[in-house]
Amino acid sequence: MRLLIPVCLSVALLAGCQKPAPPNPEKPPEPQALAKAINQPLDRAKDVQKTVDAGAERERKAEAEATQ
Repeated sequence: MRLLIPVCLSVALLAGCQKPAPPNPEKPPEPQALAKAINQPLDRAKDVQKTVDAGAERERKAEAEATQ
């Protein structure tokens, strides 16, 4: 039993220290994944801002017409 625990720990440590498998050269990773992940929320925010600006412009026009 005294010998079993250190051997198991050594095997687990050695298994965890191996190099990861190299990426498949035939199928390179998609380069646009990160750009899409960054730009998608920004594009949505820009669309929302356009909607808010259009609503504010309508309010300004309605207020200007009401005061005339």
